[in-house]
Amino acid sequence: MSDPTSSDDPESARAFILARLGLSGPLWPAERAAEEARKLGMIQIDSIRVNGLRNHEIAWAARTDAPIEELYQLFYRERGMLETHYPQFATRRDWLPWFVKDFGRTIRNTERLRELRPMMRRLKKRMRAEGPISPADLDSERVPGGFNTIKLSTRALDYLFYLGEVQIAGRTKHFHRMFDLTETVAPELLTRHRPTRRQELEFFVRSAASVLKLATREQLAERTSHHIGTWRDGGLPVGRKAVDRAISQGVIAEAPFARAANGAPLYALAEDLDQPIPETDEIVRIVPPLDNLLFNRRRLTELFGFTYKFEAYTPQDQRRFYFAMPILYRNQVAGLIDIKKDGEAWRIVGLELRTKVPEEGLRAAIHRLGRIAGAVRVEAPGIAPARLRRALSGRIDL
Repeated sequence: MSDPTSSDDPESARAFILARLGLSGPLWPAERAAEEARKLGMIQIDSIRVNGLRNHEIAWAARTDAPIEELYQLFYRERGMLETHYPQFATRRDWLPWFVKDFGRTIRNTERLRELRPMMRRLKKRMRAEGPISPADLDSERVPGGFNTIKLSTRALDYLFYLGEVQIAGRTKHFHRMFDLTETVAPELLTRHRPTRRQELEFFVRSAASVLKLATREQLAERTSHHIGTWRDGGLPVGRKAVDRAISQGVIAEAPFARAANGAPLYALAEDLDQPIPETDEIVRIVPPLDNLLFNRRRLTELFGFTYKFEAYTPQDQRRFYFAMPILYRNQVAGLIDIKKDGEAWRIVGLELRTKVPEEGLRAAIHRLGRIAGAVRVEAPGIAPARLRRALSGRIDL
């Protein structure tokens, strides 16, 4: 274990963040994977599956060899984390009473809510009689919403979620959300949660620090404000005051081993700073575009010297990659890789290396993830030089 003493050591800051996010050191053993995943606080869920795996599945695979099925068991059967939406996250279940409190204020007393009340009652009655339902199973009028239009029944389910009356209970084989009554999925969420304002703000600072692991005061304030939400009278000034109070009370503390690029102090939960930082390892890892490491892109730029853009929704003629996944090696973002699954082939359609990565380690990372995605061979047409193309290509050992 390292014992950093330099106050200007970005390497130690990177090592700390990656270690706390489960992205350095040995992969989580299967028996501890669910417990460790919960420590991340939140995992972003995304439906894009161009390479055979979804964002949250790649995030899981970057940290553990436990089967992907165990991630869904954590989400939808054990329900140690529950899915929320817009954006979609799997969130620690014990955090949800804080997060969902007053969420219904975002839609209360709206004309659309009054219009949807009859349909909401019908949907609840159906769930009570038949169990979970998916919007895909329901036929109804389409109204403006989402990327284009959305079914009125889908909007009704969303409103029921905002009001805390239903939860996301699972996913269909086509990855459509399944909704069920809160009393069935997480009955504790029906109990009125009444923290004081000070307790509430301390929780949101703690949850922000738990998600980011290490960040500047401003980055923590931004994340805290995001967790509070505007409907709870949040905003960046409130986030800053909450963070300052947490610093003065010792809830979060300044890291003694590193500062930000501009010299600003970096902060973490006080109890996290007591834990040692593992030595740098030689494992090459591939993480998804919406990994926890990228929850604050400015921090990624400042500490890792790398600016990332998720280009999936960028017009094709204006992007370099579609689903570019960062490559991690020795506490650095070593590059990006974009892969498409085509039948049994895992085809590398883009690769950009910023620093030297051992070819054997890169091949192992690519082939391991390809195996998890269900491919049987890796193809690398157009990858140069030819030596690298040959090193990465070939049959995946199952």
